Amino acid sequence: MLNGFRQRRGRRGGGAAILTTVLAAVPAAFLPVAVSGLLLTPSFPSFAQQPLPKQPAQQQKSAEEERLTILKADIQREIEQYKKLKKELEEFRKVLDEQTKERLSKLAKMYESMPAEDAARKLEKLDEETAVMILTALKPRSAGKILAQIENDRAASLSKRILAKGRVLPEKTSP
Repeated sequence: MLNGFRQRRGRRGGGAAILTTVLAAVPAAFLPVAVSGLLLTPSFPSFAQQPLPKQPAQQQKSAEEERLTILKADIQREIEQYKKLKKELEEFRKVLDEQTKERLSKLAKMYESMPAEDAARKLEKLDEETAVMILTALKPRSAGKILAQIENDRAASLSKRILAKGRVLPEKTSP
């Protein structure tokens, strides 16, 4: 026996045709190996009988610690990348909020400069959410004049939505 393979001397003659037929039907992983005139075939029972070499406990522990160290470093990199992306997203959101407030402020000034009747007609055509945003950005006196010109049911609905948003401060009552 040589390294888990049985030795066989190659046969000459009629056996070559049979060997060729058998080799064509056998998967490549199970084909015999020829080494310097010797025909070697796998000896499966000898493979099964050979125990796998065991690593010493210290080597296994060291390899496991190294693997854990690598995983920990990877996780730390992922956390840092997440924090960086989160910070960028927050900064982007702040910029977007500032731009939105600036545009809303400009739009509110445009509505304040219009006659109340015209502003009311335009607000009635907008969806409620947008109309509420504009009305809350207006000065209270201008918003009141515009609401007075809007159809009653729509004005009531807008007023309720403004209250629900909590953007209106309660009036101070005098004692």
